[in-house]
Amino acid sequence: MNNLCVELYEEKRAIHCIDRNDKLNGTRDERETIVLFLNRLGIPRNTAGYNYLYYIILKIIKTNIINIKLTTELYPQIAVELNSSVNRIERGLRYSIESAWDRNKEVFKSVLGYYNECKPYSSEFIWLLADKIRMFE
Repeated sequence: MNNLCVELYEEKRAIHCIDRNDKLNGTRDERETIVLFLNRLGIPRNTAGYNYLYYIILKIIKTNIINIKLTTELYPQIAVELNSSVNRIERGLRYSIESAWDRNKEVFKSVLGYYNECKPYSSEFIWLLADKIRMFE
């Protein structure tokens, strides 16, 4: 898998608060914002799913995609770009989201505004996070 520049943010391990004033002052770009949200939600950094989530969210935000089918259109594009497979991407996303959900259900609800008691689907989680990051910027 290609390097996704995640190592640039290794020093930001545990973020307990996402401060809107930092973005208003112009000190954060979208890459840092994505990393802050992923860390806040407790997505395990040592998984492939973290890197896939980072890449997918970054692609959605940069291209301003609002109407694309993730599993049939976006995952195959990303699989080619990252020299991976659609199955690996889906499995990595499911594992990362499930691990974070098991640890931090309440954080999911507070950060994303997720109201359901069951774990969100991967596509549902991706769109919730992308919308939240767009609103944050």
